[in-house]
Amino acid sequence: MPASCNITKENIIKKALIMVNKNGWDSLNARDLAKALKISTKPLYRIYKNMDEIKEDLYKEIYKEYDEFITSRVDNKKALVTLCVAYVEFAKYYKNLFISLFLSDNLKWKSVDDVLNEKWNQGAIINLVNKQGYTFEEAKELFLHLWLYANGLATLIATNKIFIEDKEIIVRVVKIFKTLEK
Repeated sequence: MPASCNITKENIIKKALIMVNKNGWDSLNARDLAKALKISTKPLYRIYKNMDEIKEDLYKEIYKEYDEFITSRVDNKKALVTLCVAYVEFAKYYKNLFISLFLSDNLKWKSVDDVLNEKWNQGAIINLVNKQGYTFEEAKELFLHLWLYANGLATLIATNKIFIEDKEIIVRVVKIFKTLEK
């Protein structure tokens, strides 16, 4: 049976994810993807109309990977701190995926409110209100300031501007949290 008969959306996206993780979002094209799948480009275009459709599904898969990474690391007792640490760690371990999600034209956020309204971020804000007694406005401010710090650190790490050990990530985020908390 020809290899193209075994090509599914799932296989295409799985291979595209590996390629983007290794080489970055902008490196993904139909010819290289087909080559990695050991097929011609024709089967790709039987399953998908164009590369934009492939990239749309790929973006969803990258977000799913990010979501699973965060889920595995957030501790509800310290949701904000563990969320920010996990965000920075994702940038460290999955640089190209982080860049694809947060440092590219793929990012849908256009304002600070978009950041605050993101699912994980809302959970951390609500956690500050319910478990630590902050008002909603105080929780949003604390979240935003800590997240902005974590985003800067994650961006520097993902773009290879700095290297930082895991333990130092935790120490730095906790230190900033305690400073902001006062």
